[in-house]
Amino acid sequence: MSDRLSIQTNRAENVNPSEFRMLAQRLKEEHVQMREQLSDIRTLAAALYTLEDCSIGMCRLIELQDGILSLVEELEQHSEWEEGVLFPSLQTYLHPTMAISVSRSMHVLEQDHDLAKRVVQSYVNGVNAMSLPIDMDFVHVMASELLTACLILLKHFTLEEELVYPLIDRIMDQIEDQIS
Repeated sequence: MSDRLSIQTNRAENVNPSEFRMLAQRLKEEHVQMREQLSDIRTLAAALYTLEDCSIGMCRLIELQDGILSLVEELEQHSEWEEGVLFPSLQTYLHPTMAISVSRSMHVLEQDHDLAKRVVQSYVNGVNAMSLPIDMDFVHVMASELLTACLILLKHFTLEEELVYPLIDRIMDQIEDQIS
């Protein structure tokens, strides 16, 4: 097992160690930032259940729409970077068997990402189609849609981190061992 997790020093396309460190750091920083945004959105969405005034609820739904759309845009950019830069760099350090396994796992994780985007789109469609007067049931349904999207995205981040962080840490340890 450790052989399959060992870095491949004989592969010409390996990323230089300092660049790999920067990629790993960027991944972790972006995940922290997006998790914070998700937490803020979840808190505001949950607060919709305690509102007593529908007009305030309507304003908050629109504000939350702006927030979740901004987050989804950042997530798209992040995912493109992961798929185009980080994951290919990560895979150059993995044994081919492990690289295939990681690639398959990442594909499954992308299905969560796609599901979250569909739920966000449902929320956006609902907010865009709202007509006056709205009632609290509508506010609650929209809050539920948004909370569902947030939970799916949190699950996506958690599963990705559980898969990728240990690999990155292992590679970083082995790079450090080779430098020493």
